[in-house]
Amino acid sequence: MIKLKDIIKTALLALVGIIIIVGVIAFFGGEGKGKYKEGTYYSQIILQGKPVELCVSVDRNEILSVSLDNLNETQEVFYPAFSECIEDIASQVVAMQSTDIELEKNYEVTGSILLDAVESALKQAER
Repeated sequence: MIKLKDIIKTALLALVGIIIIVGVIAFFGGEGKGKYKEGTYYSQIILQGKPVELCVSVDRNEILSVSLDNLNETQEVFYPAFSECIEDIASQVVAMQSTDIELEKNYEVTGSILLDAVESALKQAER
């Protein structure tokens, strides 16, 4: 004859076991998940026939930095808006964690080009 006390004990042990299993899966199973694959991703912008690389560094869940590489002196002279605009855009993208930012009227075209490049790099980083 099975006692009610034994049934309750068995049910409680089963429940505790299920909770432990779910906890372990939740703790270790989410390890590889995140919005981005960690690393630095690049997108090219062509200025005067020469590529300039826009770099976006990310970790699993956030944008860490945005910068322009390989911008030479000639490009800076002929396209001063790029070096001026990238600082503003980079700080806004990192602060907002989005490319959905408001561009200054003085840099609408340049900002649009830079944001397109940031979005391209972020697409490479997406999981």
